[in-house]
Amino acid sequence: MVGKRKRDTSVASRKLSPGVYDQTPPVSDASHDVFRRYFEARFLPLDIPARVTDRSAETVEINEDDETADLQSDSEWSGFSDGDEDNKVEVVEYKDSRIALDDAMDKKARKAFMNSKPPCFPAESTTARSKPKQDRDGKAEDKNTDAEDLKNDLALQRLLKESHLLESASELAPSGKNRHRALDLRMQALGSKTSIYAQQNMPSSHRRGIKAKATSKEERRRREARENGIILEKPAFKPKNNSDKRRERGVGGPSVGKFAGGTLKLNKRDLSAIQGTQRTTNGKGKGRR
Repeated sequence: MVGKRKRDTSVASRKLSPGVYDQTPPVSDASHDVFRRYFEARFLPLDIPARVTDRSAETVEINEDDETADLQSDSEWSGFSDGDEDNKVEVVEYKDSRIALDDAMDKKARKAFMNSKPPCFPAESTTARSKPKQDRDGKAEDKNTDAEDLKNDLALQRLLKESHLLESASELAPSGKNRHRALDLRMQALGSKTSIYAQQNMPSSHRRGIKAKATSKEERRRREARENGIILEKPAFKPKNNSDKRRERGVGGPSVGKFAGGTLKLNKRDLSAIQGTQRTTNGKGKGRR
């Protein structure tokens, strides 16, 4: 029994269309609208752009053309060319000759300073700084005039101070007693603390009278000079004597005597002020004790 031969069957391969696997199944817009309304009810509405579901055949063909172009460009690439290596960044350095000269001069001056020697300057600067002879002569004349003016100012100042001594004299140069007083005034102007006419030991009444007479005489001299338009020297500053001033006592302190070291000390004046005046009885000379 002869068996049957099987028929040779050949399967023809078909090329799939390029957009079969790329296309995604369409989603119904009604379900999206339901979820969107639910989301907007819970939260604020969002501006979502419309989603494109179907891709057009033209976009698919453009993508395939791009892929093929990339493959061809990869196959044709043969590495880096020599022309790319030549395209380097060109760096231009600008140097000024004056800057280099200044640096050299600074180094030279620093080296001279470190060696404790003055820097050597060009001869032109020394000639430019040289002064002519006429300028030096003019400066010498100015110095002479300044010295003469200073001498005249000193003489005028002495004349103003000693003008009250020259009232009775006929000559400008003081002589005799006036000369001694003028010398005393000059010594005080130079810094002498006391006068040669100051007397150490004398009664206090005489001393107060002499001071009062000298003060009144000075005031009269200054008043007459002010009336006649004469400018006198400034009055000498006299420090105040605080010895005559009574010391201020603190709160709660004794009004009589001195309290020091836990002891109250009384003198005769304080005792007489406490006891009061003494009274005589029957001419016997006995007073109150």
